[in-house]
Amino acid sequence: MIAALVAAVTASGALRPVEDALASQRFGLIQRPASQDLVLVEIDAASLERADVWPWDRDRYARALRNLHAAGARLVGFDVDFSAHSTAEMDQAFAAAIAEAPGAVILPTFVQPAQRSARDAPMVENAPLALFSAESLLASVNVVADNDGQVRRYLRGFAADDAYRPTMAALMAGEAYGRTSPFHIDYGIQPSSIPTLSFQDVYANDFDPALVRGRRVLIGATALELGDNLATPRHGILPGVFVHALAYESLTQGLALSGPLPLFPLALILGVAVALRPTRQAVTLNRLALQHLLILGLILGLPIVVQAAAPVFLPVAPLLLTQALCVIVAFRLELKRRGEEVVRAREAGLLHLAMHESETELPNRRALLAEIGRVRHGEPGAIAVLAIGVDRYAQMRAAIGYGMANDVVRAVAARLLRTCHGSRLGYLSTGVLGLVVRRGDVAALEAELERLETLGPGYKVDGALVDAFLRIGVAYDWNPADTDERLLEQATVALDEARRRDQRRLMFQPAAFQDPTLNLSLMSDLRKGLKEGQLALHYQPKRAADGAIVGVEGLIRWTHPSRGAIRPDVFILAAEETGAIRELTEWTLVQALADSAAMRRAGRELTVSVNVSGRVLTDLAFRDFVLSVTRGRAHELCLEVTETAVIENPQAAVEAVRAFRQAGLAISIDDYGVGLSSLSYLKILEADELKLDRSIATAVEAERDRLILRSTIELAHSLGMKVVAEGVEDEAVEAVLLSLGCDLIQGYLISPALPPADLDRFLASSAPRPRLAAAG
Repeated sequence: MIAALVAAVTASGALRPVEDALASQRFGLIQRPASQDLVLVEIDAASLERADVWPWDRDRYARALRNLHAAGARLVGFDVDFSAHSTAEMDQAFAAAIAEAPGAVILPTFVQPAQRSARDAPMVENAPLALFSAESLLASVNVVADNDGQVRRYLRGFAADDAYRPTMAALMAGEAYGRTSPFHIDYGIQPSSIPTLSFQDVYANDFDPALVRGRRVLIGATALELGDNLATPRHGILPGVFVHALAYESLTQGLALSGPLPLFPLALILGVAVALRPTRQAVTLNRLALQHLLILGLILGLPIVVQAAAPVFLPVAPLLLTQALCVIVAFRLELKRRGEEVVRAREAGLLHLAMHESETELPNRRALLAEIGRVRHGEPGAIAVLAIGVDRYAQMRAAIGYGMANDVVRAVAARLLRTCHGSRLGYLSTGVLGLVVRRGDVAALEAELERLETLGPGYKVDGALVDAFLRIGVAYDWNPADTDERLLEQATVALDEARRRDQRRLMFQPAAFQDPTLNLSLMSDLRKGLKEGQLALHYQPKRAADGAIVGVEGLIRWTHPSRGAIRPDVFILAAEETGAIRELTEWTLVQALADSAAMRRAGRELTVSVNVSGRVLTDLAFRDFVLSVTRGRAHELCLEVTETAVIENPQAAVEAVRAFRQAGLAISIDDYGVGLSSLSYLKILEADELKLDRSIATAVEAERDRLILRSTIELAHSLGMKVVAEGVEDEAVEAVLLSLGCDLIQGYLISPALPPADLDRFLASSAPRPRLAAAG
C-alpha cells in the first residue's frame, strides 16, 4: 500500500520540487571541471562598450569568425540571432566569412509564437538568412524550463513534420542525427572552469591562439543588458550561452544524466518499503532509529555514488517519501503496540488487584474459587477444600500491629504451600486462609490433612518469634452437585464449628451443620412468612407456688409451607447471624401485645414474657420502637434478656434496661446459670426476675446442688427479684424448688407452649393447686 501510494504521488509530479532540490545538493557534492574542449566567446559589457552600438554590424562577426578560424578553431557556433537582414554589404561580408570555412560554423534557430499577444498563436521557427545558411550548420538554441522557471533538462534535438533540428550542444558534441531524447544537465560541472574570451579581444585579434586551436568555440551574449539569462538549479542565473556550454560538457564528458528504466524506481520503492516494513512486533526506538538511519544513508548516498560513476539520475524523493510513510506507520504501530501493552499491564494490574488481597498480596477468595473450579475439573482424585484460621488473630494483631500480623499470615501461607505441594491458596477473611488440596485417593488426602494438623505454631517475623495456632475446617468434594462456592462455605462453617468445639480440625457434615446457603434462603422465606402470617406465638404458662397461672412466655413457632415446622433454634440463630433478628423481635412484641389484649378482654390478666436478643438490646432504634409500641401497656410485658447481651456491651445494656424499666416494662434475666454467670451482672442490672436455666434448676439431687440453688434464690430475693425455674418436668423437682423458695415454675410439668386458643382452654380448666411441701 505504501509503495502504491508513493508511485501514485510520484506520477502526479508532486515530488518534483523535492527531487530537484535534492539533485541540486548532489551537484554541489559532485563537482567537476570543464573538459577545456569548448571555449566561450562572451559578448560582454566591455565588448558592448567598445563597439558603442547595438546591434553590431555583421562585419564585426565576420572579422571575429576569421580570427578564430585563423587561430585554428575547430568549430564555431553562434548563439546570436541572424534571422533579420542588415545592409547588403554587411550580410555579404558575414556570408563570405562563413564560406571560408564551410561546415565549420553553426548558426542558431529558435522557435517562438508567431504573435506573442495571441494565446493560441502558432509556433514558427526563426532561422538565419538563407544567405548565411547555405554554408553553415543550423542548431536550435531553444531550452525548456520547468514549472519553477529553472532549466534542468536539455533536448538533443527537435523533430516536427518530418523535420529535425539538433540543439546547439548536441550538434557541437557530435550527437547522432535524429535523436531528440532529453537529458539532465550535470550542474556539478563548474561554469567557472570553462575557458572564456571577450568578444572584443577576439575581434581585435588580441588573444592567444593556443586557447582556441583545435577546440570548439561558442559565441554568445553574457552582458546583463542583453537579457539572455536563464535560471539554473545550482548556479542561479546564468547566461544562456553558459547553459549550452554546460549541456555540451555533459554530453562530451558522458555526464548527460538520464533516468533509470521505468520499473527500476518502483523496484527501489518496493525495496525500501520491504526493508522498512512496519510490523506489530516489539522494537526499541533505538533499533528503529538505527534501521532508518542506515536506510536514509543508502537513499542519500547511493544516487551520489551512481551519479559519480555513471550518468544515471536516480530518483530520491520517492524513496524518502517511502521511508517517511514507513516511519509514520511504524511509529503509529509502535505507539499502538505500546498503548496495548499499557492497557494489558493496566488490565493485569486490575486483575491482580481483583484477584489478590491488598494488604498481604495473597490470592483472594475470588482467585481461590477459580482454582477450586480448575482443580475439580482437572485430573481425578480426592479433593478437599480447607478453611484455615489463625487462633486469636485479632488479639495477636492488636499486640504486634497490622504490618507484622500480615507478615505472620504470609508466613503461614508459605508454610501451608510448602507442606501441601501443588495446592492452591487464597485469603478468605481476617486471619483465615483457604486451601484446595487434591491427592490420588482419600488415604493420601487424609495423610496430607494430618500433616497440616501437626504444623508447629512458631513463625519468625522480623527477628521475632510469633506463635500462630491454626484451626482447620474441611469440606470434602463428595457431591458433584455442590458448587465451588458451596464447598468453600462448608469449609468455613466447619472452621467456625471447630473453634466453637475447641478442636484442631473438623470436617463438615451436612447432617450436623447448618448450611449457610440454606440460612440465606431461610431468611428470605422468613421475611415472606412474616408478611403472610406463617409465624405464630405459642405461650408456655408460669405457675406460682399457690398453683395459680400468673404469666406466660411467648415462644415463636414457624410452619413453613414446604418444609413444615422449623425449629426455633435454627431460624432464630440464622436471623441473628444475618441481621433479620430485629425484624423478627419487633414482630414478636407486636404479636405478644395483640394476644395479651385478647387475653385481657377474656378476663385473663397475665404478664407476657418475650425474649429479646442480645443483638438488638443495645440498638437505639429498637429501643425507641419498644417504648413506642408499649406506651400505656408496659405493664403487660416482661422482656427476657440474657447475660450474653450484657457481656458484649455492658454499659449500653444497662442503659437500655434502665430505660425499659423506667417505662414500666418488667425485666427478666434469662438462662441464669449457663456458662460463666457473674454476680457482677446481678449487681449492675436492675431486673425484676431471675430465670434459672434448666441445667441448674433441675439439678436437685445432690446436697451441693441444693445449696447452690438455695443461695442463688436467696440472693435474688435479697435483690428484689422473683425467681423462675424453667424446664421443670418432674413433681419431685418442683417440690424441691418450691421448698427452696422458688417463686414460679415453668416447664412441661405444667404445660408445653400452646397456641392462644389452646392456652385459653388450658387456663379455663386449670385451678389453683395447694403449695407442695418440700421434699426430703
